[in-house]
Amino acid sequence: MTKHWEVLVVDDDPDVHAVTELALKRVEYRGRGVRVLSARDSSEARTLSTGRTDLAVVLLDIVLETETAGLDYIKWLRKEEGNALVQIVVRTAQDSSLPGDRVTIEYEINDYQEKAELTARKLRTSVITALRAYDALSTIDGQRRGLREVIAASAHVFRHSRLSAFERETLNSLASLLHGPSGDVRHSGVFAVRTPDSPAAYVTTATGRFKSLQGWKLSQIVDPGMYERILSHDYSQSYLSWENFRVYGFRLSDESVIYVILEDENASTEWKRDLLEAFRINLGVAVENFGLYRELESARNELVFALGEVAESRSEETGNHVKRVGEISRILARGLGLGEDEAERIRMAASLHDLGKLTIRDEVVNKPGRLTESEFEEMKTHSLVGFEMLKSSTRDLMRSAARIALEHHENWDGSGYPRGLRGEEIGLDSRIVAIADVFDALGNKRVYKDAWSIPDILDYMRSEAGKKFDPALMEVFFSRVEEMNAVRTRYPD
Repeated sequence: MTKHWEVLVVDDDPDVHAVTELALKRVEYRGRGVRVLSARDSSEARTLSTGRTDLAVVLLDIVLETETAGLDYIKWLRKEEGNALVQIVVRTAQDSSLPGDRVTIEYEINDYQEKAELTARKLRTSVITALRAYDALSTIDGQRRGLREVIAASAHVFRHSRLSAFERETLNSLASLLHGPSGDVRHSGVFAVRTPDSPAAYVTTATGRFKSLQGWKLSQIVDPGMYERILSHDYSQSYLSWENFRVYGFRLSDESVIYVILEDENASTEWKRDLLEAFRINLGVAVENFGLYRELESARNELVFALGEVAESRSEETGNHVKRVGEISRILARGLGLGEDEAERIRMAASLHDLGKLTIRDEVVNKPGRLTESEFEEMKTHSLVGFEMLKSSTRDLMRSAARIALEHHENWDGSGYPRGLRGEEIGLDSRIVAIADVFDALGNKRVYKDAWSIPDILDYMRSEAGKKFDPALMEVFFSRVEEMNAVRTRYPD
């Protein structure tokens, strides 16, 4: 908020500017003085008005460089600049030049005065009246925009299904409601979570000047008394005020508690507090929905992995191959620059890459030696069968899983199966999983082979870049070998 009310005087008479500035020198309204801006013609007035959202009053002579210059300026200010809040007071030296009723209404002129009758007291009264009207209109406009921001902010928060994105959007939306568009300090806040199996609340997301606090215990960054207040406050009734901070709390269905702590440098007006309360209620619904979504997502993930492990259990190997291929695929996807959501989708979809093996005979799946030509042809059908099992779903995850099941044995040079696709005809997710599948299979014992050493695996993978594997993806692969080896250690057979 500016320290002064901005009043623009537009007049071609220098004496008018001097007298007006002198008359308004000690005027105050709601603890703020007046700052006078001066323009001698309509061109200068437009320059001083362009992009100004804080212009409260314009004291304007209609007759400037031309008889219509003043009216042209008003029309520009109202229509082209879109400034509906500024109060326009027309001042004229002769009654004949005053605008008629139609023009007053059309151009949204708020008042007019004859200069000959305008004493210093009348001028101050006129300006204070205009400031009062501008202030009231600004408050109403702020409430309108604030309500729109609450609706938009709530929609943004509801949109997110990943915890990190949900946390960031919550902090940004609250900061936007408190302060308007951004500043690093104004958007400073923390998002902390306390789970049922841990008495401590941990900072999971932090923004602005608190960014370095991510991962800290909440008890490490507030004093013990305040920490107890944060944990014990009844957030179902209101937020908690603490120095220049606001604390919001939400309990999930699994008894986890989310704490949102946001810096509020300036005391908010009553109407802004009402907007924040409306957002708090909407956010509570979003948090509950997010908790339910997480439960559904967890159940879905368990089901998908279980299905993948059922397929793997047909062979005499553990289902950890499914987990490893998924994790390695996620590492490759992130290394390629894909977003977290897309990488997670590929991780989950990868676990179903061999679903079609459910229909292959045990003696083929578990044959210790080399497959005959007819047995190999039977084995190859698992790609099409897996695709047929998954293709009917409209969900992105299952559509990706169907594509991966169909294409993960396609080769970059077109020598793979079942369709002999080449290059980018093969889906990106399928190309990623193909690398992860071979890398993991070579490093683990199978009924038909012993585990390979890491140097041998890397030599083979390098030799197949541009043949079996996407060469660009192989560059990512070799930059992430340590991470992928860690996955094999974490999920051993």
